[in-house]
Amino acid sequence: MSPEKTLLPSWVKWFILVAAFTISCWFLSQWQFSRQAEVVAKNDLIAANYSAEPEALESLLQASDPWLNNLEFRSATVSGNYLPEQSYIVRNRPYNAYPGFLQLVAFKSDSGSVLWIERGWLPTGSESDTPDLIPAVDENPRQITVRLRPSEPDLDRTAPAGQLSSIYLEEVSKELGFETYTQAYGRLATESPELERGQPIAKPVLSEGNHLSYALQWILFGLMAIGAVLWTLAQERRRKAGLPPRRLRILNRDKDAEVEDEILGQK
Repeated sequence: MSPEKTLLPSWVKWFILVAAFTISCWFLSQWQFSRQAEVVAKNDLIAANYSAEPEALESLLQASDPWLNNLEFRSATVSGNYLPEQSYIVRNRPYNAYPGFLQLVAFKSDSGSVLWIERGWLPTGSESDTPDLIPAVDENPRQITVRLRPSEPDLDRTAPAGQLSSIYLEEVSKELGFETYTQAYGRLATESPELERGQPIAKPVLSEGNHLSYALQWILFGLMAIGAVLWTLAQERRRKAGLPPRRLRILNRDKDAEVEDEILGQK
């Protein structure tokens, strides 16, 4: 009986295992490529929205409209006035590795609808559960420019009076009595006339992450598995044929040392 016929049955399970592993590696690599494409597309969108000219809020989004992901960080302008009695601070908002809060204030537009405005970051004060200073707002008319952000999910956590655990706009808007944007809020960019405010949140760092390297690693793992099985199969065939096993050069250290000695003239 030939070596091929005797080897086949014992290697069927290995081929099946390697095939399954290689196919898994392939799909995982494609998933990482897909994630990479999603990140690149989102980064391109954010960069484009940051550089786009501001448009009137109601031309971009109505209070009754659903949130659209292509509006992320889009600049919008709106005229109206703040509602000072509708002011909150949002808990657990670290920034640049420091603990702090965000200030959230309702802004009533000239058309009568309300948009919640995030007015910057406030560091934790001498008491850990509140900032030392919360900038005041007034009801004077002003023009503001914001960057649109989607409403956050409800964390189902309690918070002290005047504070929020997240920017979940459905709950906080119930007592306003006006048509309100509950799908989005605005991150303040500029306002005229200006008021004292917290530290502005910087543009997000647009990184593509490690998805591309992970995808290439999965492909490499699959190729290594195939190579390992082919090498082992070849070694087994050499053994069946009565030949010595083939050595990887990197493992043949004694021979390498002899060659180095000859080159250096030490023999």
